[in-house]
Amino acid sequence: MARVRTEEKRRAILEAAATVFAKRGYHAATVGQIAKELNMGLGTFYRYFTSKLDVFHAVIEEVMGEVTLVLAAESPTASTSLPEYRTQVERIARALFAAFQKNRSLARLLFVEAPGISVELNEKLQAAVTFFGISTQAYLDNGVARGFLRPSLDTEITALAINSMIFEGVRHVAAAGESPQLLERWIAASTGLMFEGISIRP
Repeated sequence: MARVRTEEKRRAILEAAATVFAKRGYHAATVGQIAKELNMGLGTFYRYFTSKLDVFHAVIEEVMGEVTLVLAAESPTASTSLPEYRTQVERIARALFAAFQKNRSLARLLFVEAPGISVELNEKLQAAVTFFGISTQAYLDNGVARGFLRPSLDTEITALAINSMIFEGVRHVAAAGESPQLLERWIAASTGLMFEGISIRP
């Protein structure tokens, strides 16, 4: 029972920290503000986290976990044709946008606040970029193997380019608030760029 209470308290601190960091920014935020959000003493906070940086690391790990859950819900080898793959890409994009729309502070924390705070955090972020790149590459490799993507496709670099486009869309839409029209424009533009390009077809 005590273990359950400990986990609940830790979870509450993480949620309060995410709110304070998103509202004030990492550098302006203080442990005192996080504790005040929960009407908690500083001593209680320090029983769970050693510092502001420690809790920020934990918050970012939670954010990256949310993204990982979205990706884990799909199989890279599920699509057997280009139309199926396009539908899958749109489904993944909507799921990512939905995860960040549910808590818009997540996008700000991951894409605005986290980079540059510490060497260790930068390494974690780079590891996440690499992991997500490998995940997206698996979808592209499937398309090449099944013959619905061109055989000369540089799947490694293309995967990173696609992810950059999707995550920028997430950041932009999350910053704009509730905007279904903007979401649809991002999904349409991103998938259009992936599947049709920007040149006029003969």
